[in-house]
Amino acid sequence: MINLVTLCALVISAPSAPSVTRSASWSDVALAGGVAAAFFTVHAQDEPFFDWRWEDTPRDKPFQEDTVPTTAIYAWSGALTAAAALEGGSKEAISAVHTFSLTGLVTELLKYTAGRPRPDYNDRLRVAAQRGDSALLRDAKLSFPSGHSSTAFALALHTGRWLHRAGCRRGWSRPAIASGYLVPMALAAGTGWTRVTDHRHNLSDVVAGAVIGLGVSYGINRWHFGSTQACEEP
Repeated sequence: MINLVTLCALVISAPSAPSVTRSASWSDVALAGGVAAAFFTVHAQDEPFFDWRWEDTPRDKPFQEDTVPTTAIYAWSGALTAAAALEGGSKEAISAVHTFSLTGLVTELLKYTAGRPRPDYNDRLRVAAQRGDSALLRDAKLSFPSGHSSTAFALALHTGRWLHRAGCRRGWSRPAIASGYLVPMALAAGTGWTRVTDHRHNLSDVVAGAVIGLGVSYGINRWHFGSTQACEEP
């Protein structure tokens, strides 16, 4: 997160004026609102849509607290959206919101469809009963895919694509543009790994989440800005 904020600060504080892209439309805003509403509707459900057996999935890992809390993912999204808005205008900002919200919706729909128990399922039930924590109980069968991983990789690729566009407009060197991809991707990979070591997800959950996040982010960026190869103006 510190590296992301540093990169954003470098772009914002550059001596040249902000390189504003096209403005967002009301349909862009409506889409973001609709996706967000759909996400919270699904997220409010108490049980998965189906009750699959998942007999071979591990459930005996000990419960432990998150190394990367969900608030860190929201902070990343907020920092990216704010920096993109300041540097590139409303179109850049709304595209970041689309990436974040649509990734969340796709992930949540798959979670509630798959209903896979988490690796810490058994111990989680014990902790939830001790704490009286209904959220822990509700999330016990929402292992596939990993939401932290899907969102982290979506934000990582979107951060890279945004910095690519901003760097091209500001005349950055190729190594500088490449670092705009590498640093966020390293953060996303680290986040995904903690989901396994924290016993929140299986490796397959993390891999699936990464594929979803990268796919959604690529699609949103391609839709809004086309293909940014070398340093073409979006």
